[in-house]
Amino acid sequence: MTTITDWIVAAGTLIMALVAIVAIFQDKIRAWLTRPKLDISIRVAPPDCHKTPLVRRDSEGSQSVECYYFRFRVSNIGNQKAEQVEAFAAELLKQQADGTFKRVDSFLPMNLVWSHYGEVFIPAISPGMYRHCDLAHVLYPEKRKQLEAEDNSWPNVPPDKTILSFDTIVRPYTLTSLVPPGTYRLVVLTAAANAKPVKRTLEIRLTGDWYDDESAMLSEGVGIRML
Repeated sequence: MTTITDWIVAAGTLIMALVAIVAIFQDKIRAWLTRPKLDISIRVAPPDCHKTPLVRRDSEGSQSVECYYFRFRVSNIGNQKAEQVEAFAAELLKQQADGTFKRVDSFLPMNLVWSHYGEVFIPAISPGMYRHCDLAHVLYPEKRKQLEAEDNSWPNVPPDKTILSFDTIVRPYTLTSLVPPGTYRLVVLTAAANAKPVKRTLEIRLTGDWYDDESAMLSEGVGIRML
């Protein structure tokens, strides 16, 4: 017959076992409870997306062209600092006539760059904070020839239509970072030295029309949403 003493002894033994387990695995438990967690979001409005001059400088001087810049936010929604954070454009797909999306084989997967920082890695993102990462930009069509690696041509795409320029760390000489009007899906991975990769898909619709007015361009010229 089980007595109260037996229950007390059993409870004490269980507690001691739990204490021993916690002592052995305390570092792993602490790491699981306190860790960074990354997420991606975007608003097609300032400050994520806005109109700004794009200035390129070289030995002969500088060139300035009207431009719309599109940036997404990489947030740390965890409770520990995320270290050495990067964002990687893994795959680009384009919508076909039948509504399906097909991979753009010419697109070269590579890292995107951090806004105002210009590097592949950003040292840290603290809990509850975010950093902007450059996604792409659209130049005023009549002036984009002034800037190297910012202009390309496609059949049935008039030169007065806008094109999208992805902000990859390298601008290929093949100009594969430039795409004509259409609806695209870009698969983006974000990761940190101490955080698991997060995969998100951005759907981007470029009509080809340019609007001098910022609100009109961000509603009629380009549409971006997170799937």
